[in-house]
Amino acid sequence: MSDALQLLVNLDQDAIRVTSGLRWAPATMILTLASAWWVKGPLLVAAGWGADLRSRRVFPLVALAATLSFFVASGLNAGLKALFDRSRPPVAMDLDALVGVPGSPSFPSGHAMSAFAVATALALLAPRLRWPALGLAAVIAFSRVYLGVHYWLDVLVGAALGAAVGIALAWSVTACRRRYAGAGAG
Repeated sequence: MSDALQLLVNLDQDAIRVTSGLRWAPATMILTLASAWWVKGPLLVAAGWGADLRSRRVFPLVALAATLSFFVASGLNAGLKALFDRSRPPVAMDLDALVGVPGSPSFPSGHAMSAFAVATALALLAPRLRWPALGLAAVIAFSRVYLGVHYWLDVLVGAALGAAVGIALAWSVTACRRRYAGAGAG
């Protein structure tokens, strides 16, 4: 391993040790809930469907982008985890996790990636949901480090990749809608 990569790994391990020192029972309860599988995807995707219902759109633009963002981010994440195969903190550095440790590799964080993919699509297409969605995605991402099942680097890279997926799908769905609307006008 190169010196720069080793330095990054050491910093990542130090950062999660510091984060584990912040543990507090009330925060643990909230962050365990935020880390539940149904929050990172189904709850955020449902917000997209709700935005379309509220605006009475004929074409469910937000719902489609949110749903596609979740599935694309999840699929991409599975491929990246297999490629990098990074051990999770409890295995690699004997850190106590506050929840069950998933059997999948650690890098990148699937929770952060899928939450930020959906939240970013929502932020671009439903501005009223921008801050609640991005805030929830940030809490979900932080929960994974706090609970001891991911390193900070896993979460930061997962969030960045998820945001890129959300941007790409929001733009793509918007372009398809414009093309569809333009074809119907002629």
